[in-house]
Amino acid sequence: MPYINEFSNKISHERIIKNPKVIEKLKEFKIAYEVPALQGDDIIKLFQQVKVEKASHGIKFVFTVDSSSVEIPLNNNIPSATVGIVNFSVSIVDLEEKSSLASSEFIDPQKFNDMFNSSLLTFVTPGHNVILKNNLSPIQSIRLALYEFFSQKPFNSLSLLDTLYIILKSKDDKISFLCPNPECHRNIEWDLNSLNSYVGKCPTCGEDIYLSDWLRLHEALDEEWGTGSILSRFSQVNEHLVVLNLIQTIQNNSFLRNLLKNTAFIIDGPLALYGEPAKLHAHILQYLHQLKSEGFVYFGIIKSGRLKDHFTILEEKLKQQGINIPYNSFMLVNDEYRFKYVQKRPKRNKYFGQEVLYGQDFLFYSDKGKKYVLSLPYPVPEKTDVAFKEYIFKHEAYDTLPVVLDLLNRISIDLYEDAVLPIALAHKFASISLNPGVKILEIFTKSYVKQQ
Repeated sequence: MPYINEFSNKISHERIIKNPKVIEKLKEFKIAYEVPALQGDDIIKLFQQVKVEKASHGIKFVFTVDSSSVEIPLNNNIPSATVGIVNFSVSIVDLEEKSSLASSEFIDPQKFNDMFNSSLLTFVTPGHNVILKNNLSPIQSIRLALYEFFSQKPFNSLSLLDTLYIILKSKDDKISFLCPNPECHRNIEWDLNSLNSYVGKCPTCGEDIYLSDWLRLHEALDEEWGTGSILSRFSQVNEHLVVLNLIQTIQNNSFLRNLLKNTAFIIDGPLALYGEPAKLHAHILQYLHQLKSEGFVYFGIIKSGRLKDHFTILEEKLKQQGINIPYNSFMLVNDEYRFKYVQKRPKRNKYFGQEVLYGQDFLFYSDKGKKYVLSLPYPVPEKTDVAFKEYIFKHEAYDTLPVVLDLLNRISIDLYEDAVLPIALAHKFASISLNPGVKILEIFTKSYVKQQ
């Protein structure tokens, strides 16, 4: 590790690549899974060209959420004392305003601002070597911070805890989880039908229990290394919950309810939940299936990862073989294709993402040749062998697919590679620039804590 403010030696890599021991060791390595040569003529048949023009004409608004997190030291004398901060940008884009703006020769800044609205939610939590002033333990401090954040009402109607409760109840009448007290770990059971508070007591040790404990986010706390993994797990869960909270808010408002069928909700990333909260994915799938008649569009856009990298390589390799992917064409990435051309088949599960995914991946080559990897909710309430065989791997089962593909054509922008407007805007407002953003936050945090 370098010293603070020490820069790396720009030519030290030469000693590494010329080191005989390094060369000999590299000869012992091999790639764990060799992807077979791409059979261009066979693969191109998997892309299906579709007429999607105006399929999304009913979509007037696009909603998405993005987040950015950082850990900040509280005291220069105790650099291990940190606070975790997560910014969430909640953005909605008016597509009619975008359309009129795009047809103008000059961009009016006021019209650009009218096109979208963005607001921020901020989560602040004790990190490594920091607790709340009432002398709660590190785990208790983080659990309380999570509960208080989830108690917020992003759209002044339902709290995020309300949303979590509704989603859980869509699948189960009872939930169970372990008491978060490390010295107890009694199995806690809550009857959702008779639940009248999101706070309870462990009958064994008397520990305060929160509904948010069911997500098990506190289990990601590492008292030696801090909150890094909690912040990432929390961010992905909350991005999903905020989107679902808005759906529920609109649904419960008789004046706004008709807007649902005119709105697309985009998850920034795959339709999946990883780590400790992964079990929530099955409840979201069940809940979305129950709302299918509401007519809204819900999907994820995957901006990086194996499948995105594969799509880029695939386009290059096909062009080398004199094959062009047709514009406005898509491929449903079934497990047969994935485990042949993208990655090795897992030993543990029968299907890809069996314990985390609630959406099916598609590759889409847009009308302008942009490459999108998108994820649509499985067209079934739960994942079974029959569901995979008869529905999940058949593109005809995805009613909103043409709408999503046309919508991507409408909201694509050239700001970043294969970018779409709503996510780019949300990222702009959520992101915390490492310099000077983090430095400003650090100064602010230190000075505020010093005053208390």
